[in-house]
Amino acid sequence: MVSPSNGMPDPHVARVYFDPAIAGKRAQADGGAEVPGTQHGSRDSFEGVLTGRRLDYGDPPWKWVELGELTEKPVGFEDAFVWCDEQYVFVRES
Repeated sequence: MVSPSNGMPDPHVARVYFDPAIAGKRAQADGGAEVPGTQHGSRDSFEGVLTGRRLDYGDPPWKWVELGELTEKPVGFEDAFVWCDEQYVFVRES
């Protein structure tokens, strides 16, 4: 989305796009979330295949990649795909 005032991309709108260079690569991702009602967080791991979808949000952009075909995920995680912060995603060589 473009800002009507200056014609520049609006940094407050997520931009989702496809990156063929990462599509199909097996990857492992570390992440976590707030534990509701506490001052603690959880530590979660995912493993699967990068779909090639990327998401950028903000200025400077916060970069995410989408992981699917999940072979490792937290107990109770039911979704088929997960967005992961790019800096915590590690491409597997094999």
